[in-house]
Order: sequence, then C-alpha cells, then structure tokens
Amino acid sequence: MRASGVPCDSHACAAVLTACAEARLLLRGREVHALCAKLGIDTTPYVANTLATLYARCGDVDRVVAAIGRMGSRDVAAWTTVISSYVQSGRAREAIQAFVAMLRDETSNAATPNNYTYAAVIAACADISSVYLGEQLHAQALQRGYASARSVANSLVTLYSRAAGCLSAADAVFRESATKDVVSWSAIISGYAQEGLVGEAFKLFSEMRRHHCSNPNEFTLASLLSVCATSATLDAGRQLHALALAAGLEHHAMITSALIGMYGKSGSMSDADVVFSSRTKDDVVSWTAMIVGNAEHGYSKRALEMFEQMCHAGLKPDHVAFIGVLSACCHAGEVELGLRYLDAMSKTYGLEPAKEHYGCVVDLLGRAGRINEAEELIGRMAANERDGVVWTSLLRACAARGEEEIGKKAAMMTMEAEPWKSGAHVAMANLYASKGQWCEAAQERHMMKQKGVVKGVGWSSITVGGEERGVGVFVAGDRTHPQDDVICEMLGLIYYGVGMARYVPDQMNLASEVELMVNT
Repeated sequence: MRASGVPCDSHACAAVLTACAEARLLLRGREVHALCAKLGIDTTPYVANTLATLYARCGDVDRVVAAIGRMGSRDVAAWTTVISSYVQSGRAREAIQAFVAMLRDETSNAATPNNYTYAAVIAACADISSVYLGEQLHAQALQRGYASARSVANSLVTLYSRAAGCLSAADAVFRESATKDVVSWSAIISGYAQEGLVGEAFKLFSEMRRHHCSNPNEFTLASLLSVCATSATLDAGRQLHALALAAGLEHHAMITSALIGMYGKSGSMSDADVVFSSRTKDDVVSWTAMIVGNAEHGYSKRALEMFEQMCHAGLKPDHVAFIGVLSACCHAGEVELGLRYLDAMSKTYGLEPAKEHYGCVVDLLGRAGRINEAEELIGRMAANERDGVVWTSLLRACAARGEEEIGKKAAMMTMEAEPWKSGAHVAMANLYASKGQWCEAAQERHMMKQKGVVKGVGWSSITVGGEERGVGVFVAGDRTHPQDDVICEMLGLIYYGVGMARYVPDQMNLASEVELMVNT
C-alpha cells in the first residue's frame, strides 16, 4: 500500500498493529508505532488502544502505560488494558493503583469499569491475598450486575480459594456461576487442594470431567498432583500422570515439577527420575523438586550431587533448593558442607537465609553434638525469626545429649513461642529423668498440667491395597483396631529382628524424640 503511494490512516495502521499483536511481532509493531508517531495518529484512542494491546501481548507493560498515557481521554478499554497488563506482569499493586486512578481520572467520564475491568482488578487482589479489597470489589460488581459474568466469577473463585478460611465463599460463587469453564473448575479444585481436602478435590474433578470440561488444563492437574504429593496417594498420582500424557501436557514445566514432587513425596524416586530425564526444558523448579525428594527419602549423596550439577548447569538455586541441600547435609551428617552452603547463600547467590535454612543447620549442628555452635547460630538470626521450630531443634539436641542448661533456655523459648504445645515440657521432664532428677521431672509434668497443656497422641497412616481400600490410621497405644492381633504379631516380629541385630535404643531419649515430633 505504501509502495503504491496510498497514504496510511489510523484504520490501516490499527489493522497492521492488530496483526502484529496476534503474531506477537514486537519489532515489526514498533516500526508501525514509529510510523504512527510520525503521522501524528499515535494519540488517537483507536490507535493508542491497539498499541497498548500489542505491547500487552508482548509483555511490555511499561510501553502499554506509555501508549495509554499519551491519549487525551482514556476510555474503559484503555484502562482495562493497563490493569490487565500489570496483573499479567505480576505487578498486582500497580494494577490496583491504576484502577483507583481510573476512578479518579476526570478526563475519563466514559471510563466506567466493566466486567473485564473488575475481573482484572479482582485477579490482582487474589495475587496479593487482599481479601478485604476483593470483597469490596465483589460488592461493586454485584451492584453493577457484573458478578455473574464468567470472567468476574472466575477471578472471585480464585480470590476466595487462595485465601485462608474463605473456601466456602469460593464454593458459593462457583455454584452460583451459570457458565463454568476450565478456569473456574481449576480454581475451585485448587482451593480444596490447598486446604488438604483430598476427597472433595477429586470429587470435583470427577464432576468436572463427567458433566462439564472433559479436558483438564495444566493448572487443574498440577493442583491435584499437589494433593497426591501431600497425601502420598501414588495410584491416583499415576492416573493423573496418564491424563497429562493423554492431554499432551507431560512436558509442561508446571506439570513436570508437579509430577516430580508427587513421585518424590510418595517415595517413588525411580519414577521421579524418569520424569526428570524426559523434561524438555531445564529449569530450577524441576531440579529443586529432585533435590528435595532425594533429601527427604535419605538419598543425601544424590541430592548433594544434583545440587552441584544444577549450579554447574548455570541455574541459580532458590530458597527452596537450599532447604533441600541443607536437609541432605543434615541427614548425611555433613556439618562443614552445610555451614559452607549456608554461608554461600548470601555471599555467592545473594539470597538472605530464612528461618527454615537456619533451622536445618541448627538441627545439623545439634545432631553432631555441637550444641554451643547451634545456640550461637540462633543468636545470629533476626529476633522475629526465632520461632518454636528452631528452638525445638535445639531442645531436641539438648535432650539427646543431656545438656541441661542450654536445654532449659531452649525449652523456655519454645514454651514462649508455642505455649499450647506439650513437646518442650515432656522433653525437659525426660531430660531430668534421664539424669535421675525425679523431683524436677515431676515438677515439669505438674507445670504442664497446671497450664492445661494436653499431650498430643502419636499417630501414623498408610495406604494399603490402593486408594480404593482407604487409608489406615494408627494411634499410639490403641488396641481397638479391627486387625489388632495381626498388627501386634507383625510388631513382635519387627522387635525380634531388632533384638537379633543387637540394637538397644536409649528408651528415654527415644521417648523424648517421639514427644517432640508429636507435639511440634
């Protein structure tokens, strides 16, 4: 057209910009933008909105804002594009600020928020867990008749399902929505998954596949795989893996990391290795899932090797990766290596160690009997990060080593941080008893009773014969199980085997360990 000498107008330029946006041709779009600026048409609403759409599709939110900013009068489409761009770029607070600016902008009398605007700004609230503001926007959307729109309903379900204690509100919005799609189903399933409601999450998934959306997306499957990981339901996880294969999602980064995490949590590291080896993209999340999985199941050497391999591959470890490698050091007794990794977090990788990292190293030092160093390390932590978990790690080490003085301090700090838990009281009572200080042990038990602190009951669970047989739960000292005779017979065989191996545990320290695990 230009070669023929036909002049370009705003409609022609907007059409080309739309094509560039669809194909995400950023460089070609910028060339057209330069032409629009030369012709003086880049500030017209039609062209400016199209420019904003181009830059939004290409993820350049700052150019979106610049394009809209040059408009004399911004309409609802312009403002919605800006807000949506901020949300997609992970800049939720700026999205909310843009929404407020839209309401206050005197030049945009026609810019009344529509359903897409509300959907975008509520999504921003979901990203920063701002339930209070989200509820206000929900009320506005109801008042203006937009709450039933699919995009708004989906954002509301996401908002409430992510917030603690708001699952019932998410479910109410979901049930009232007349037009459910895979996004709304994924959001509500994710909400139930986050609350650990395994049965309900899978029931919703079955309902979704039977009546509504037969093809789940990566978010749906990743949410359900996370449920399988936390509940260690391997059979269900394998079925989801098969669904991911059928849907062609097995190489999606989110699914790959979720599968590795699920197999790792379930103890099937061989399956996790297969998924990891078949990945098509190298990313920190997949490496971290493998490191954590190996560390959790005692394959410390493998976890440490994988951490080094990840670093040599040019990938920067994150906070979670360091938790995995420090846990591996703890299980392997690699004290000096663990201290080097903790030091490298800030000096080499620019990561500030969190309480979880300090907790791992405190546990590592405590297991090695280096209790004074463990106490010194806690002293280096920020005061607001010295929680009950860290002090419990130190207390556990003191109880195992009979270190009374530091143990008293650790117990006092644990009780101060978590006064409702009995672990610290019981550990100190057992420590006193191990040293023959029976009066002090009795006083500790009496103090616990006076405070109304109740000792927790030890329990465990196991899935036998597949999920269809259910999960068996075992409580310490319980003789009411229908298969009690068989269980006791098997335990007798285990005890006999332990005796034949000439292993005699320290009963007092063992009791202290169990009490701390049950009550922390």
